[in-house]
Amino acid sequence: MSFIFRKVTKERLTYSFRYFSCTNDKLTRKPILYGDDASPPVRFVLMTAAFLNIELNFHHIDLFKEENKSKFYKKINPLQKVPAMKVKDLILCDSHAIALYLCNQGDNNLYPVDNMMKARVDEMLFFNSSSLFQVDSRIFTEFFAGKWPISEENVEKWHFLLKFLENRLTYTPWLAGDKMLLCDLSCAATVSSCRLLVPFLEKHKKIKEWLKKIEDFPCFEINTRGLQRLKSFVDRVKNTK
Repeated sequence: MSFIFRKVTKERLTYSFRYFSCTNDKLTRKPILYGDDASPPVRFVLMTAAFLNIELNFHHIDLFKEENKSKFYKKINPLQKVPAMKVKDLILCDSHAIALYLCNQGDNNLYPVDNMMKARVDEMLFFNSSSLFQVDSRIFTEFFAGKWPISEENVEKWHFLLKFLENRLTYTPWLAGDKMLLCDLSCAATVSSCRLLVPFLEKHKKIKEWLKKIEDFPCFEINTRGLQRLKSFVDRVKNTK
């Protein structure tokens, strides 16, 4: 059993969740996204789909119940990570690959055609994948393993990466230029998550302004709801300390 995720209008984004059977042909024609919206990469994909007005069948994989380690999910993604997306016989197991696939499915205002602009977007997508999310993941993994407060080493690594973002935003209002693009959604999902454990400093003014602008996009409601779920588990751990 799973859920169906739907963008309703450009003005107002809502979740329309209902159970469905995977044997229903009409529903299984849509891509099936497996994940937990507490995860930044899952939220990134959901926001991308919503922005592009693409309907997905969302199958919840509860990370806090370790459903990503179940026999069912291992058959989908042996790496036991979320998200994963199934489109007919194709299974994609990386959020950036999934988001790019969605951008290639029709009208696309998130991933540019111009090669120079595309290179800027790619640079920041790879930055999120190889650097930003890696540190975010390490911080949360250690936190949920009982290591609190966050080590100075990880805080320094995170602030080093935020310095790069702050500098980038000094020259352009968005990470790849003068409009919000795919890399902004990717990095925003990660940055907004880690803020729960490592608050911004006074010097991170441009990052704060950037996140505030992204919050005005209807698709960002998905990120807000996912953050609320993540925060509930963060608060449980903090309250036991």
